Amino acid sequence: MTEIAVVYDGSALLAYAHGQIGAAELISEINAEGRHVGVPSTCLAAALAALTDDWDIIQLMRLAHTKTMVILPLGGDDGQDPAETLRQVSEFARLAHGDLTVGHAVAAALTYQAYYVTANPKRATDALPPSWPVLDLSPVALMRDRLGLTVASTAPALPARLDDGDEDQDHAPTTEMPTQVKPMLATVGSLPVAGEWGYEFFWDGMRAIAYVTGDKVRLLNRSNVDVTQTYPELAALSSALAGRRAVLDGEIVVLGRNGLPSQTALQQRMRARAPSASLVGGSPVRFYLFDLLHLDGTDLMPLPYVERRDALQRLDLTGDTVDTPPYWTGDAGPALITAAQELGLEGVIAKQLAATYQPGRRSPAWIKVPFTSTVEVIVAGYKPGAGHRSGTIGSLLLGMYDADDQLTYVGQVSTGLTEAAQRDLQQRLEPLRQPSSPFAQPVPRQHARHAEWVRPVLVSEVTFRSWTPERRLRQPSWKGLRDDRDPADIRLST
Repeated sequence: MTEIAVVYDGSALLAYAHGQIGAAELISEINAEGRHVGVPSTCLAAALAALTDDWDIIQLMRLAHTKTMVILPLGGDDGQDPAETLRQVSEFARLAHGDLTVGHAVAAALTYQAYYVTANPKRATDALPPSWPVLDLSPVALMRDRLGLTVASTAPALPARLDDGDEDQDHAPTTEMPTQVKPMLATVGSLPVAGEWGYEFFWDGMRAIAYVTGDKVRLLNRSNVDVTQTYPELAALSSALAGRRAVLDGEIVVLGRNGLPSQTALQQRMRARAPSASLVGGSPVRFYLFDLLHLDGTDLMPLPYVERRDALQRLDLTGDTVDTPPYWTGDAGPALITAAQELGLEGVIAKQLAATYQPGRRSPAWIKVPFTSTVEVIVAGYKPGAGHRSGTIGSLLLGMYDADDQLTYVGQVSTGLTEAAQRDLQQRLEPLRQPSSPFAQPVPRQHARHAEWVRPVLVSEVTFRSWTPERRLRQPSWKGLRDDRDPADIRLST
């Protein structure tokens, strides 16, 4: 039997293709030892199907052509009855919540007595025997294993006002639970070098605040639009809180096959106001919590961030649907930046440990350190495609409101528009067409030629390199629509 030291599942292959150092270093070590990396054929196919960047695809295909990688067929090639192998794979897939690729990888790890390598360990650990060796490439594991940093610990005791054992608890003043809180927002800047800060990964999702009373859960997005029906699986918050009343702040995400938030997958869920059972099952959301604003009659917003975070962690809200990612303190900031870049995350957020929660304010007490500049813009028109994009949308004309509430042209974007995005935009923009430009000032002639104008009601998100002197976006790239944003809030900063 071929000596296979480790088995890479689909999420680990994606981590390798995206350039994660941990995933690549392990393969180099295995190669130096003269051993092999087992890759189930289903995992390789799924990873290639999930990749959209040509360079990432090339990286994975180069690995597939080396002697280090051994592709493992679904039917098995070790002399075992193929029918029996398929039965075992099916059983492991059932234990892995119906994921065939994970079932195949688990079966391979057991057959070859190999370590299981993954960036999304939950389903694998459910299917593997207890204590089976798993090499975890997920963000928290990377911080712990490769960079030697442990998460911030929970304080030894709760603040007195939250301690259930406080003899004066029954006489403590209570406040009515708020029904609407504007989220506190971060400023964009560099990693702070002075003061006491906590550090979190920046998750690429949709901001939401959850209001939980008894068995009722209500979700409002950043614009205070009710999105409860869009994410029915988050009703699990009520049972997780076991009857406690709470207001929680966090990010709704959909994980891709690499175990990291996928904006493309999230867009599919955001568009479905009443999602079908198949959509919920195929693209389940997770609610990543990072703040606790109210608990059982106590307003926590005046408390320091570190105390609110401590109270949140004591609720132990972890699982498939609701999770509380950790945070780090001390001098962990630079290491967190390194880890986030390796993982392909959007960036890092630093939060002052002593900061109160400031509803609706973009506060310097929270600093977002992005790796690329991201901005929200309004779609105000489009130009028909040509060549291979003939019959679809070629580019979008973008705008933002200035200080005088006039819609100002900021550029056009075509990079990043996938075929699926073009089809969706075509359907959405067709009924919004209007005969004249919605911009207050004329758009440059070369950009306005052949343009179709639309009512400026759709908000999108783009990444870009920098602003030109004319306040135009340089090298913008499409990320997706943001149905949770109000066009009136999209402002051109001075």
